[in-house]
Amino acid sequence: MKRTVAFIALLMLLLQISLQQTEAAADSLKPSNPSDDLKHLKDIVYQQGTMLVELKTEMKYVEKENSVLKTKMAKQIKQGKQIQGNMEEIKNKVSAQAEGKSKLTSEVEKLKEQNEEIRTALANSQTEVKTLKKENTALKGRLSTAEGDVASLKREVIEHPKVAFSAALKSTMGSLSTTTNIVYPVVITNIGGGYNPNTGIFTAPSRGVYYFRFTIMGSNNGYNTGIYMYKNQELLTFLWGYNYNSYGRYISGGFTLQLEIGDTVRTQLPNGYILYQQYANTNTFSGFMIFPI
Repeated sequence: MKRTVAFIALLMLLLQISLQQTEAAADSLKPSNPSDDLKHLKDIVYQQGTMLVELKTEMKYVEKENSVLKTKMAKQIKQGKQIQGNMEEIKNKVSAQAEGKSKLTSEVEKLKEQNEEIRTALANSQTEVKTLKKENTALKGRLSTAEGDVASLKREVIEHPKVAFSAALKSTMGSLSTTTNIVYPVVITNIGGGYNPNTGIFTAPSRGVYYFRFTIMGSNNGYNTGIYMYKNQELLTFLWGYNYNSYGRYISGGFTLQLEIGDTVRTQLPNGYILYQQYANTNTFSGFMIFPI
């Protein structure tokens, strides 16, 4: 483009020079030598022809350069359009990335919220686990205690025999001249073998707390009915009643006793007293262990 401007400026300069020469030639047309004027005009024409050839040549170079410049400008325009297209594509990508980043940011925020919820739930779970561990420890302690109690009960059951008996008279007893042990030969129950049906005496096979009970019946008119109860040589009770109308009279009593191994419990009929026996075990002696000690 600079060369084109320079060429135009040069062309204008040459035209100006040509005009000046023409004016000078016109001035020289004033009466002079015709041959000299003709020669001078020929020189001017020759010079202008030479300048014209040079101008044409320069014009060709300028046109060639313009063609090259046009080609370069076309390429640059094409490249500019491509660059513009690339820029638009980049803008679209950037916009998409920005939108994606926004979505990603939103998802990240959601994940943060979920993570916080999970942390809270985890903290609550850990608290519940600690509580459950404490409760489990307490339950283990209670279970251990219960197992110890069960084991103790098992030992007691195994080591301490179960004791229970019931016996009854077989026939009427009395009146006798001396106080006599009451023998109950009808054995209803004798678990543990503590009761002797031959002597009527119970002997404790194990240390513990026992309960004993007796029932007697009197019916004969004019006779007393009564009973003594002993622990070893210790008199526990004396109960009696008078029969005056031949109707049955019943007397019952019972005691809870702490016995050592070998302690005895028995009942006696006082002299001159009668125990009346009917068909349904009206005179009985019973006892059982409540618990060992």
